Amino acid sequence: MKRIKMWSAVLVAATMIGSVAAQSVEEVGLKMKEAGELLNNKQLVQAIPVLEEVIRMGQEVGADAADIVAEAQKVLPACYQQKGSNLYKAKDMEGAIAAFSKAADLAELQGNVMMSRQLGRAISQLYMAQGIASFNTKDYTKALESFQKGVAQDPSNIQLAYYTAKSYAELGKLEEAVALYRQVIAAGAENSKFAEQAKGAQADLNNYLLVAASEAAKAGDIEKVQAYAAMIPENADAGLLLIQTANNLKKYDIVVANGAEAYAAQQDEAQKANIAYLLGVAYQNRGNNAKAIEWLKKVTAGGNVAAAKALASELAAQ
Repeated sequence: MKRIKMWSAVLVAATMIGSVAAQSVEEVGLKMKEAGELLNNKQLVQAIPVLEEVIRMGQEVGADAADIVAEAQKVLPACYQQKGSNLYKAKDMEGAIAAFSKAADLAELQGNVMMSRQLGRAISQLYMAQGIASFNTKDYTKALESFQKGVAQDPSNIQLAYYTAKSYAELGKLEEAVALYRQVIAAGAENSKFAEQAKGAQADLNNYLLVAASEAAKAGDIEKVQAYAAMIPENADAGLLLIQTANNLKKYDIVVANGAEAYAAQQDEAQKANIAYLLGVAYQNRGNNAKAIEWLKKVTAGGNVAAAKALASELAAQ
């Protein structure tokens, strides 16, 4: 008896499934009419589950309901776009991104390339807003994640590239930061509308490289100091740091090789004189007294004036 009852239950279940699946074109049409009323009343978000039901029912019916399914699929992206807009206004960023992403995917499936791209740009802006919020609270890891997602949606967004570079730099990933900063700077050189971002990128890049050079100087890594200084040529601070570090490490060949350029880039008279003094000392240690005296005579400001004069006199008397 138990076996007979079990098979009876399976048969009833199978019959029920069959009746649910046996949709008709008329039923699909009625469901689409329901969706149409919502759309006409500008209730796009409320129409989403109804349209999705139309598509499900129509696909079960098959070819006879293909036109109705196509119509539902055509309007569904706009409904999700409206949902995204509503969620954005409600400050639900995650929900808005999810809705816009769904709209973009559906638009792409429909071959609506323009709508898909527009939504991609909108999504990138939302990710950028998320990233900025995280960056301002110094959560650079989370900020970077948001900015990277934004770039993936809109690779041509120069502002996003700029923010992504800043996040990389704050996380100490200087190599990645430099590549993106240079991309922003190049964009500014090619198009004046990116001039502001390019200017900011150059200033940031110089600052982060100087910080890295300073850390390398503290560690006595003259090769890294040289490398970072070379990445910001004609920068007064970088040139001074390189000369001072090389002098401290008694790398007089580096002082001689880079001193003139550092001297020319420097605007502060006291620092300019300091570089001249270090060059004079470097040339002395390399046995070139004539060059040493030449540079020592340029020391006319700062705290090394007396020492430079005395050393120049001593060298001249030799």
